[in-house]
Amino acid sequence: MTDDPATTGQEETAGTIGDAASVSSLLPTFGFAAARMGTDENIAAWREAVATLFDVDELGRGEPAPFSADLCSYAMGPLLIGLSRAGGQRFVRTTETVARSGVDHIILQLYLKGGFDGVAGEMPVRVRAGDICVFDLAQTLETRATAFENVTLVVPRPMFAAHIVHVDALHGLVLPASGMVGRLLAGHLKALFEFAPRMTFQECPSVVEGTISLLAACLRGELERGASDRGVTANASLMRIRQHIEAQLGDEHLSAASLAVHFGLSRASLYRLFAPVGGIAEYIRSRRLHRAFFELAGSNARRLRIGELARRWHLGTDAHFTRSFKAAYGITPRAAREAALLGTRTDRSATDADLATISRWMREIAPPRIAD
Repeated sequence: MTDDPATTGQEETAGTIGDAASVSSLLPTFGFAAARMGTDENIAAWREAVATLFDVDELGRGEPAPFSADLCSYAMGPLLIGLSRAGGQRFVRTTETVARSGVDHIILQLYLKGGFDGVAGEMPVRVRAGDICVFDLAQTLETRATAFENVTLVVPRPMFAAHIVHVDALHGLVLPASGMVGRLLAGHLKALFEFAPRMTFQECPSVVEGTISLLAACLRGELERGASDRGVTANASLMRIRQHIEAQLGDEHLSAASLAVHFGLSRASLYRLFAPVGGIAEYIRSRRLHRAFFELAGSNARRLRIGELARRWHLGTDAHFTRSFKAAYGITPRAAREAALLGTRTDRSATDADLATISRWMREIAPPRIAD
């Protein structure tokens, strides 16, 4: 990798692709280098670039040199991949950040240098150079990182949900550098970033498909190994049932009874399958709350009425919906909508709009729908 991630691979592009593809068919790229910016401009660029993922503060505190950050990223169709180098800082993702960002993707980060200590949800997390960590952007976290260099891959949740039963269980998962799975995925992530500058749109679909298959298989294995250690067993049919639930959340008749009939199961069998996640009724309610939350966090939040949302997702009266929502997310539906409106402000300067490229990419990537 070069010393300047904002230009990685770009100078050689014209000379390496030859007649195989035009420059216009290469992947969109965005980045900046601290060496080409003033300190204040660099800090503003960094804050804006990571705003969809995290709130950041304590930039470079206790370090001898002023804070600086470099970034280079590529849009690989439905995936985003980037290399970051930055000084130490605190990363925070609160419920308000989740609402403001409007995204609930899964991210994988390979730390090439440095690391962090923190909490993902309620689970302590410790990452050092060579480790890979996984975060669910629908959940909260707080970490304190030393100066670092990492490769980050952003994956829309449905791309994993088609392969992994408990996607939310990925939050805070760490694949250590000493393990074979961690080393395998580290090599793949580094290769993805290395070849991204020369990859074309035509090559993307097969690369993305292979990447998701590899990641899903490895991560599913890690989750199942952890579940086995805890004495939890997974039923293969649970995947199909959860996918069906996701597709039918807007149906007021969705219930344990309708699922039992659809899948030819007894209610007792269905209850046993969902016992580890609090029961079938609780699972359906939590998924409907999740949909409501991210509708409030979407670009059309201004036009949404709280009561309309409660009825759309069959979440009871306005008061009951508000109580359930606050119990799940720690804020009211109205507060979530207000936070989302902060994230969709239109009073940006041209420079701000350019720096918001990654945020726009993350909101615009459209994952394939999960077949029922």
